[in-house]
Amino acid sequence: MRNGKRIYVSAFKAWLVEQALKPEVSVAGLALRHGVNANQLRSWMKLEHWQSSPHTLLPVTVVADARPAEVVATTNARQPETVMEIEVGGTVIRLRGPVDTEQLKAVLAVVRA
Repeated sequence: MRNGKRIYVSAFKAWLVEQALKPEVSVAGLALRHGVNANQLRSWMKLEHWQSSPHTLLPVTVVADARPAEVVATTNARQPETVMEIEVGGTVIRLRGPVDTEQLKAVLAVVRA
């Protein structure tokens, strides 16, 4: 257009978003290769109607450690701190050490909303 704006075909946008949602794909690199601003591509990715598969949470079961307490204490002394990462819809939740399941459920409920 004369004002410098570009018009992209919906099929092209959908295809580009599908490619960008694949694991290990650089959004900036993909945008650059196809002549699209990376911020524009990221905004298309946020639109619900372009996303091919909705994010779903998987059920998690917390199982208590069945080993005797003294074995757990000596084993934990040698291991680095336990870190768990959960990614939900672009939000990363990082958990360190023991996890309170009720607090985790509350945090996940807020992120899903």
